Amino acid sequence: MKKIYYFLFVLAILMSSHVRAAIVVISVTNFQFSPANVNVNVGDIVRFNFVSGFHNATTNAVPGGLSAGAIALFSGNPGSASSYDYTVTVTGTYKYVCEIHGDAATFTGMVGQFTASVVVPIILKQFNVGTAFKKPLLTWITETELNAAYFSVRSSTDAVHFKEIARVSAAGNSTTQQSYRFTDNDIAANNKFIYYELAMIDNDGRQQLSDIKMFKNTLAKTKLVTLLSPNPISRPGQLMVYFNSEKKGMLKVKVFNTEGKMVYDTDMEAIPGLNSGHVHVCNFTAGVYTLFFSMDGMKEMKKVVVN
Repeated sequence: MKKIYYFLFVLAILMSSHVRAAIVVISVTNFQFSPANVNVNVGDIVRFNFVSGFHNATTNAVPGGLSAGAIALFSGNPGSASSYDYTVTVTGTYKYVCEIHGDAATFTGMVGQFTASVVVPIILKQFNVGTAFKKPLLTWITETELNAAYFSVRSSTDAVHFKEIARVSAAGNSTTQQSYRFTDNDIAANNKFIYYELAMIDNDGRQQLSDIKMFKNTLAKTKLVTLLSPNPISRPGQLMVYFNSEKKGMLKVKVFNTEGKMVYDTDMEAIPGLNSGHVHVCNFTAGVYTLFFSMDGMKEMKKVVVN
């Protein structure tokens, strides 16, 4: 009788997991994919909505852009689609670029990625990142667990590159809600936004990733542009601009040469958190340039050397 109940328990979890397929939306705006990194499950649909700019999304020519057996991701020629759906059939990390505004060989410029994992028999009801004494407090609840080993807590400062910072033991097997919490007491003071994800690991070594959550560090110094890279930069190339934004908006960028003449003027779409955009320097002559940035009343000036 116990074996029958156990079988029914396993079947119920697997059936619940099977219907968890979702549509994950990525907005394609002026010079960036938003969000630039998401976690999905096999069976999910990744939907690219082209909002502004002359762009596309493709894994073609990106080293390691696809897992073995996966179908190439290609939304069509730049500017040809308003929406594009890609069904995920294989686990792994998918890397894609806009073929005009991204460099497939170096995976720089306008790039994005998503990581696909299998559905493990651990049903995550909710995962939140709050604040405890101005530190990140992670809380999560599971509805049911089967063969669960532990939760890998991972953090990132760019929402792309995550590292494990803690392991929290799981209940193992449970048909009732289980609550967990973790406080990150080791955050850098200069990072305005910090990102977190959970990896749910079962005893067979399989893992499923949660959604990515953002924490706003109120103790960090207010800063608009966090990095210009590379600097110096060689032509032809794209100068990457990483910048913070408290809300959805537009970063205005103006570039002046040493004679005070404006040689470049553009707007970069922004969402809450760390954003990225780029400046084409292909038509710049060699020299030193001054970049003026402004958004929501904040203004900053940076210099870059073009070779």
